Amino acid sequence: MKKIQTAAYSIVLLILIGSCQSGSTHTSLLSDTQSRNEIMEAIAADSTMSNEMIGTLLNNENGMMTMQNHQKMTMGNHSSMMNMVKNNPDLTHNMMSTMVETAKSDSSMMSGMIRTMMADPQMMQMMQNRICNGSMNGMK
Repeated sequence: MKKIQTAAYSIVLLILIGSCQSGSTHTSLLSDTQSRNEIMEAIAADSTMSNEMIGTLLNNENGMMTMQNHQKMTMGNHSSMMNMVKNNPDLTHNMMSTMVETAKSDSSMMSGMIRTMMADPQMMQMMQNRICNGSMNGMK
């Protein structure tokens, strides 16, 4: 009986020791660049996990600072991109064509584009004018 008890205690002890070491598993996973990239891509591809990640970042001081810095950089890039698009009609046309083709294969993107266009009176007026003039096929 003592041998069974000793064996049982030994097994429990080994399991406890093994479970204590599992805490470093996430560190070893995240230190490997390929594993880390696979995890980030999996999170980015899943909307639920993406929202959870954003929530986690917003509740973390370092994450919040990172997101604020990213937003500042993005806003600067946005204005320079808008100027570039305004000054280059061919670029605008190519970007619109690409967006339309992408939206055709992605119903959620299509829905978002429609909502955005419907919320913008200037965009709606332009679309109505193009439809009435029959110039939608060329998109120019």
